[in-house]
Amino acid sequence: MRISQVLYSNRKVGARRAAVVPMVAIMLPVLLVLASFVINLSYMELSRTELRIASDSATRAAGHKLALTGDQAVARQAAREAGNRNLVAGEPLLLDDKDFEFGVSVRLSEGDRYAFTPGGTAINAVRLNARRTSDSASGAVEMVFPTFGAVDSFGPSQLAIASQVELDIALVLDRSGSMAYGDNEDSVARATAGLGPAIAPPGWWFGDPAPPKSRWIGLANAVQVFLDILNKSPQDEHVSLVTYNSKAKTDQNLTTDYSLILKALDVYTKKMEAGATNIHSGIQKGLRSTLHPTYARKWAAKVLIVLTDGKHNTGKKPESAAAKAFKDGIVVYTITFSNDAEQKQMIRLSKKGGGKHFHAASQADLQRAFEDIASSLPTLLTQ
Repeated sequence: MRISQVLYSNRKVGARRAAVVPMVAIMLPVLLVLASFVINLSYMELSRTELRIASDSATRAAGHKLALTGDQAVARQAAREAGNRNLVAGEPLLLDDKDFEFGVSVRLSEGDRYAFTPGGTAINAVRLNARRTSDSASGAVEMVFPTFGAVDSFGPSQLAIASQVELDIALVLDRSGSMAYGDNEDSVARATAGLGPAIAPPGWWFGDPAPPKSRWIGLANAVQVFLDILNKSPQDEHVSLVTYNSKAKTDQNLTTDYSLILKALDVYTKKMEAGATNIHSGIQKGLRSTLHPTYARKWAAKVLIVLTDGKHNTGKKPESAAAKAFKDGIVVYTITFSNDAEQKQMIRLSKKGGGKHFHAASQADLQRAFEDIASSLPTLLTQ
């Protein structure tokens, strides 16, 4: 190659390099602006997601406390505590009183959405406007990168509503012979020996009124406590009663007149019969009562509360009935009452039914179990 050609080639390379330098100098700020825009946009989406999570958590907490206490101040405090546990853009979500609205949520048919109306007398819902705006307690969210004075912060907000769910509840209660015995008696051993309850009056036998200190009387008292709690709720919980021994019976269809439930229980209080324990039959009847074409509400959530003081000893295995209930959208809570009860099986039933299990060794424990169930019945985020 000639020397002149080499020199010409080197001049071309140098010229190209000289042209690239100003191009890079021009494009670099543009690239930085684009990069900051992408990063800021991603940060904004992350902050919105965090705000949605924090808002849902705070609203659920407020709705749960409102359902438990009916106290709006307690509900607001629960929401604030939940907000403090959830970071939005690296800071706790702070809430003002003006961020809360209390009101009434209702729906009239299965296809309707819950409609929220602020105020009212039967308050059953809370609406929260969670904000990271400039006028909120937390302030606006600062951008990660400055955008040359154009925008240095943004103010996301998120609305959420927690409403008490309308419930159709079936009480599925054991009325087998062991319910005539006292809390701490070994009913199986005594029955095997042909002995009645030690806590019963002299000469007592099945067919007589339930002994005053029997498990059945303790159950009737606990049901009264449960119904009293429901009576204080702003929602119209509909309750049915199913009882079972060797076979199950629907004693009362779904109703808001809870005195009918107590009257149905009183029939067995006045005449305590013997019988085995067919939990499968009880769950099956309870399931049917919550799906009754005349009395059940299609849009209401369904709950079974199944109690036994013993163990399943006749009929089909109850696990299949609990699984069927859950498949039909019905949640199954279980209670074992007295130390005679088979807890492991009832725990399995609650798991298959998507609910919770409670154990009560005494009548006082039983009342607390029904109180706990009443307080754990669901609230729903309706927006």
